[in-house]
This record gives sequence, C-alpha cells and structure tokens, in this order.
Amino acid sequence: MSLTSEDRRCATRLLREAEVRIKIISAPAQPDLVGQEYGCSSIDISATGLRLLLEAAVVAGSRLTLVVSLPEQESALEGEVIWQRETEADGVYLVGIHFIGGRDRDAWNSLFL
Repeated sequence: MSLTSEDRRCATRLLREAEVRIKIISAPAQPDLVGQEYGCSSIDISATGLRLLLEAAVVAGSRLTLVVSLPEQESALEGEVIWQRETEADGVYLVGIHFIGGRDRDAWNSLFL
C-alpha cells in the first residue's frame, strides 16, 4: 500500500497566503541560479515547510533562504526544495519547501503550538 503525500506529512498544513522573499544559496543542478532573489507567495504553511507559487523553475535539492511575512511575525528561515511542478499558468511553479534551519526557526515553530 502506498502512502499519499498527506499520509507522509508529519505536520499539519494551514492554508495561509503570505509574502515570501527567497534567495537561492545552493543549486547543484542549476548553478546559474545561485544568488538569485525572488518575491513569491505561499499557498500553505506548516511547522516543517511550506508550498510556494514561484516564477522560477528551482529543482529539488536546491537550498534557499526565506523571509516569510505573516501579520503576526516575519521569519527568516532556511529550506530545501523537495519538489516542484509547473502550474497551468505559463512560467509559474508550485514548489514544496522543507525547512532545515534559520535564525527564526523557534519563533516560527511557536506559531503551530
């Protein structure tokens, strides 16, 4: 029996749109993207990651710094792209990010207690 992505998820996701700024800090498969910065928005968030709509095809394994702006706080985090797929909108990608650290990780986690 195979598990769905919902079954594999270890943290509850909340539908929250937030402004997110990212910077690519490592992209072994796309070294020309390192240092690039993008503004984007989240679709949902959790203690362990988020889903973004992004106008760049950043492949799995890339590492990012993220600043997520919610009404209650702004959080500086680090994450890794776990998956990405193109949406129906030309040049827009849905990207799954797993958090791997960041200055504000503890404060971010407190949002989900």
